[in-house]
Amino acid sequence: MTEIALITQQEVVKKLNMRKAIDIVEKVFQTHGENQVLMPSKITLDLGESNDWPPYGGSFNAMPAYLGNSFDMSGIKWVWGFSDNPKKGLPYISGTILLNDPRTGEQLVMMDGAYITDIRTGAATAVAIKYLARKDSKTVGIIGAGVQGRMNLYAAKEVLNIEKAYIIDIQEKTALSFASDLSKELGIEILVKKTNKEVVENADIVITTTIANEPLVMNEWLKEGSLVLSIGSFIELDENIPLYTDKLIVDCWEQNSHRGELLELVKAGRITKENIYAELPEIVAGLKNGRENNKEKICACLIGMGSADIGIAATLYKEFKEEGFKRLFHIR
Repeated sequence: MTEIALITQQEVVKKLNMRKAIDIVEKVFQTHGENQVLMPSKITLDLGESNDWPPYGGSFNAMPAYLGNSFDMSGIKWVWGFSDNPKKGLPYISGTILLNDPRTGEQLVMMDGAYITDIRTGAATAVAIKYLARKDSKTVGIIGAGVQGRMNLYAAKEVLNIEKAYIIDIQEKTALSFASDLSKELGIEILVKKTNKEVVENADIVITTTIANEPLVMNEWLKEGSLVLSIGSFIELDENIPLYTDKLIVDCWEQNSHRGELLELVKAGRITKENIYAELPEIVAGLKNGRENNKEKICACLIGMGSADIGIAATLYKEFKEEGFKRLFHIR
């Protein structure tokens, strides 16, 4: 008889805040840098985003990982995103995480993966900012005022003394709501801008959190010493940014070579692994330097790693286990 615990999104939200998520994700990157992670590249089931059939406008990703060291856990996140979901009153991205005992394979828990996906994406940005941004950075420009726009500003504020943010979104109402809510919550000035250039040109840190799949940030707009972060699986930057930046960083080269910001450049042979200064885990583990001076223009492409989801889920699972689970299911 095997017992499986069920952990809901409400329980995850109560247990997990941004500061905690950042600490866990940084520890996950450290574990990667110490070669204590097994993580196959994402497997995608495409239901219409790049194919004419079936025309459902979404896709699924299977993201398995094993983490060693103090995590010592294996699991998988099954996550999906459908572009028309917001029109139906559903979130664009949702997911489920399963954890398994790495010694026996027995399933231990099933927990909500949507909130973990949201918060760990912002947390990874925070880790990148910690190691790659100028320490005196005070302004952030964000293109995309959805859930990830919000999570990324929360995250940036956790690791730097951010005083001002610039925001833009294709839905102006969304940007205005973003500015109203977060300026009060974070105690910073947030300005809604009309053009991407206005968002970028005065920002120390630029973050793109959209599904545009077209260049939104031009290289000539970026300040000296700026950090630009492309978050997720879509093209959002002028190709001259990754091609000619002082340092090009990725979270995982294998994944970045198959999807996301660098995909077309990799397919054309214009970017290879030799063009990558470092994977972020190498920097966190001290194997390579991060930012080395205030003039460097640095680009980081963070697609998102299943290991971060499993690391957070494993940490929460152990905490819930100590407290006692509310729901246990028995299977044979």
